Amino acid sequence: MRRMLPRWLRSSSEPPAFFAHDSRHSIASRLRWSYLISSTLPLLLVGGLLLFISLSAQQRTVFNEQQNGAARVARDIIRYISGIERQIETFGLLVRPGASPPDLVLAAQRLQERIFPYLIDLAVIGEDGREQFRVYSLQPISRSDLRDLSGDSGVLRALRQNVTSFTPIAPNRDNRLTFVMTMPLRNDAGTVIGALRAEISADPIIADLRAATSSATSYAYLVRAGDGIVMIDDGQPGFVQPRGIVHLLASADGVAEYVGARGISVVGAAAPITSSAPTGWIVVVEQPFTIAFASIGRSALLLTTLVALVGTVALIWAFRAARQLTQPLDALRTGAMAIGAGHLDYRIHASGEDELAEVARTFDQMADHLQRSLEAIERQNASLRKDLALARDIQLGLLPDRPPWNGDTMEVYARSIPAYDVGGDFYTFLNLSEGRIAIAIGDISGKGVAAALLMALTSSAVESQGRQFEHPARVLTALNQLLAPRLKANHMNAALLYAVFDPGSHTLRVANAGMIAPMLVSPGSCRMIDIGGLPIGAFAGAIYQEETLTVAPGDALVLVSDGVGEAHDPHGRLFGFDTFEQTCGTLNTTIDVRLLAELIINRVHEHMAGAEQHDDITVVVLRPSMTTVDPVSHQEDTADYVVI
Repeated sequence: MRRMLPRWLRSSSEPPAFFAHDSRHSIASRLRWSYLISSTLPLLLVGGLLLFISLSAQQRTVFNEQQNGAARVARDIIRYISGIERQIETFGLLVRPGASPPDLVLAAQRLQERIFPYLIDLAVIGEDGREQFRVYSLQPISRSDLRDLSGDSGVLRALRQNVTSFTPIAPNRDNRLTFVMTMPLRNDAGTVIGALRAEISADPIIADLRAATSSATSYAYLVRAGDGIVMIDDGQPGFVQPRGIVHLLASADGVAEYVGARGISVVGAAAPITSSAPTGWIVVVEQPFTIAFASIGRSALLLTTLVALVGTVALIWAFRAARQLTQPLDALRTGAMAIGAGHLDYRIHASGEDELAEVARTFDQMADHLQRSLEAIERQNASLRKDLALARDIQLGLLPDRPPWNGDTMEVYARSIPAYDVGGDFYTFLNLSEGRIAIAIGDISGKGVAAALLMALTSSAVESQGRQFEHPARVLTALNQLLAPRLKANHMNAALLYAVFDPGSHTLRVANAGMIAPMLVSPGSCRMIDIGGLPIGAFAGAIYQEETLTVAPGDALVLVSDGVGEAHDPHGRLFGFDTFEQTCGTLNTTIDVRLLAELIINRVHEHMAGAEQHDDITVVVLRPSMTTVDPVSHQEDTADYVVI
């Protein structure tokens, strides 16, 4: 058994020589012999290169054939469109100020008759977007039936942008495939004075596509450039919307391999249709992959067989030599996996004189250092976890657990869920003079201990400044002047919303410094109070505005931090503020404020579906009491806060 083990793994009672090496046992020596045995590798590389060049050349030939086919069809279609466009432009030269309307109608009829039946409808549109006259199927339309096309996108582009545009090809009211071309109408000075709008038959385009599809090995169809939706198919049975058309449209050279219009792999080429302006159409010509690459497959098989035979011989010798290296490397890999799994007591106990033996001895030394370091780190982590738990308790203790007023003034419920042990979100409540009450909710940028420390500072400053100033906007301005130097020094800021409720007038004054706008929820409706401002500390000279609104009995005000809107599900999708607004719209404001807040939090957690929370989540719901009660006899009915 001893002779079966690699030499450098055998135990040795003597101290190993760490720097002395015998060249006969070195990895470098074994690699030289391996390279010598594998001298056929250049032949394999040359064979692989020849195979690659041959396949690439044949593939390029197939791609070029497809591109040329698509370009031919595109040219035929462009020729048809350009011919009609030139005749319509010639007609447009007759439309000048002072021209006789009957003469223009007669000229339009003659133009329509000349290219009948392809020009179905022709209209002259004034600068106001209204039709001045229109000829449909050789017949002039009465003035009462003329249309107002001032909202038509093609007409707007012709009048305002001086460009010609084309609509997608689609069935018209007679179930014929047609498209609409709208071009600007210019006077002799080149100024746009109106537009020409023509409905044109797509029958010649269909004929061009059918002619290209006459071959049994390829087929052509027409799609929209933006989304790849098929406008005209190839006219053969079994045609479906191609699933892989997006890969072709995204290809830089206009050719790609994908699943085509009959659910099989194809080689497709795309050619855009552009006349005097882009039409937004693309000709696609497809050929089944098996037909297109039939000759390539035979060549590839022959070359691959030759390369495989030569490569097999080289690999046999390479594996034979590599096996002598993989045995000690396996031992190192096993040791690394054991260490990675946490078994720091695992040792290789290598002996030998080559480089891998040195690595093994270094590995054992590293394991010893790691084991000692891990023990020290575990002791430090235990102490840190204890300190963080204490910090979390202290931080939660800074948040009020009940309002400083009786429930007959304002019902309130608040809940804060830190993303980590400690967070930067906070809220506070103040009793002011004349029965007024103040509510504040804030969010310190960043997370962790730094945010928690600044949260305590900001919360304390809110309470001190809130008692000095009557208006919320003045409170935020004073806080910004007070805290901006400290926040900016730490490259942080504080979002804060401050609101003052006057129960006598049922008014609420709100000022906002970077927080999510509050949501006012009324029976059967909800709206976001449009009030904003820069976060505290973002700009030392910031001035804040405030909004005053009347809060009716039964209304509820919902305040949240951005952790609600930015909550992610396992796929990274945000909860979003639209969903938050929809959730508020479903709230029944007659239920307890605690249930209102918990409903919002539950909706957020349902969206997260177990995903990691990335930001602190804070929800505050307040509602003026709908009845007046004795504050002494019902003091125990005051709404509580729940803080998590």
